[in-house]
Amino acid sequence: MICRMIFDELCVLANGDIVCSCGDPAGLRVFGNVHRDRIADVYDGPRYRAARRLQLADQRDAYCPVTRAFCGGRVTPAGASDGERGRSVRTLQLEPLSHCNLRCPGCPTTLFSVDPAYRPGRAAVLSLAAMQNVVDQLPALEKLLFFNFGEPFLHPQALPFLRHVRRTRPDVVIHTSTNGIPLDASKVATLASEHLVDRIVFSIDGARGQSYRAYRRHGDLGKALGALEALVAARERAGVGERLEIHWQYILFEWNDSDGEIEEARARADGLGVPLKWVITHTPGASRRFRDGSPETERLFGGADCFEALTCDLRMRRILRGRALDRGMYVARIEPGRNSLRAPAGGRAAVDLTIRNESGMAWVASGPGPFRLGARLLTSGGDLVKELGGVLLPGSICRIGGVAGLLYDLPVPNEPGSYVLAFDVVEEGVRWFSERGSPLATIPFAVEPAGGSAWNPGPLVDLVHRVHLGRSPGNEELSFCSAELLAGTPLEVISRHVAARSAFEEEAQEAKMDVLRSRAAPFFARSPLEA
Repeated sequence: MICRMIFDELCVLANGDIVCSCGDPAGLRVFGNVHRDRIADVYDGPRYRAARRLQLADQRDAYCPVTRAFCGGRVTPAGASDGERGRSVRTLQLEPLSHCNLRCPGCPTTLFSVDPAYRPGRAAVLSLAAMQNVVDQLPALEKLLFFNFGEPFLHPQALPFLRHVRRTRPDVVIHTSTNGIPLDASKVATLASEHLVDRIVFSIDGARGQSYRAYRRHGDLGKALGALEALVAARERAGVGERLEIHWQYILFEWNDSDGEIEEARARADGLGVPLKWVITHTPGASRRFRDGSPETERLFGGADCFEALTCDLRMRRILRGRALDRGMYVARIEPGRNSLRAPAGGRAAVDLTIRNESGMAWVASGPGPFRLGARLLTSGGDLVKELGGVLLPGSICRIGGVAGLLYDLPVPNEPGSYVLAFDVVEEGVRWFSERGSPLATIPFAVEPAGGSAWNPGPLVDLVHRVHLGRSPGNEELSFCSAELLAGTPLEVISRHVAARSAFEEEAQEAKMDVLRSRAAPFFARSPLEA
């Protein structure tokens, strides 16, 4: 299977970066930039060609060799016309700006300006001239998606841009998405009277104010529904009818999925005369009632297939799993680097692990979360003391026959004694592999009385930054990472957070992770990796 988006589509972020698709919100794999590059040179350039070549060379599953992760877009069989040169760009996803008036917790836009994992300059605004120039460079364009991350109608030139596309490219189909709140009376009237878009989706996740604001933080349900209602009325006055499609999109979460609220939403949508589009999501807070294949979902859709309501990741999981892949799927071999562990109370310890996928198939999540290496601290008798922090598994392990090494570090208990560390793979929110017969990996863990000064994470934080960024951390970086390590956050998590700020490609980042693992051991109290 291949990802159709790198063969005949283009995604341009608000800072001008050209990325593979909306699946790269951080802009970590950049092919070019519209402010300095001609699109034709980029789209037929060496980076795009290499990406297509990698996709065509390995089509076993939805694991993308370009991003080194499972991707919901990699679900299309390759055709005879698919080659490394690609074709003409037919679909453009254009992000006019990466700012929003809301602070939805599951949206990258909320984190662009505050999370160092995102590259500097990710929060940006494309000028009107830049947006027009992008469209003008795409003679074969058939569809414009005027949205990505950010609220498009906060852009001061959104309507002039759409007007330009309508005037110069009348055959291009234009779709957009909005939370509705920025659409005042003037914008509503212009959108309808000039027929500036062919489809507009209103993202309104709830029929009651409290449940709506649980996700659409800083939102106003009355204003959002008011804009939706106003556009429906303006469409009728303008006489454009169904040529301007208006949809109400409703993501199903735990807090907005009651029968009562669903019926209220249906009644409101019916009254407005707009289709209500349910979305079954895989993100945190996803409804536990309405999941792919559940009886509640079948009832909600009147027995029809819910495939179109699934997020792209859930569609990918459906396709790969065939809806019934439990048998033989949950088999992992975890091999600790040593047979026992010893460390002083209150410090920090680490153990190296090799993890292998021995399932005979790829691990494709069936629930809302990814696959992680999990660890539990047990008494010597096997009773649970506490569940320790997990580490996200790299996509290379999740593949058929995948194998990778990890350095797992943990805070040492304050109470001396004899413990056991148990390692397992967990599908977050669904099951531990050991619950389906996969063997646990366990090692004895002797905690001795504390002695000497408290463990200092500073040198380890410095090492992480020097390996990934080639420099020592700033004061804020040192403080943040040290606090996270002292709070129990695993080194692998901290390291990947820092690595995301580097300009290196994924393969180079993984190589640096291996360097870090080999050099980090001496920074832990009485390192378990010493011979």
